[in-house]
Amino acid sequence: MAVIINGRPYELVTVVAKQLGVSRLVLYRTSKAGKIPYIRIGGRRLVDLEAAQHFVATQYRRKTAEAMRRIWAKRKRKVKKQ
Repeated sequence: MAVIINGRPYELVTVVAKQLGVSRLVLYRTSKAGKIPYIRIGGRRLVDLEAAQHFVATQYRRKTAEAMRRIWAKRKRKVKKQ
């Protein structure tokens, strides 16, 4: 259940991570780096749901895809050399 603060929906990191298909650690690190707005209530961290969705769609998926392309390119070069 999202909490509305200043007209923006905030949700627990674990719930958002599960919805977006990423690890909690990804969202913790990006919120700590200031890329996703968050608030702390007690020991809980609530992240801006819309900002998290935008980050995952635009930056996280692209970086992951680029990293996978580099890894596969290295593997192909190794196979050709043998």
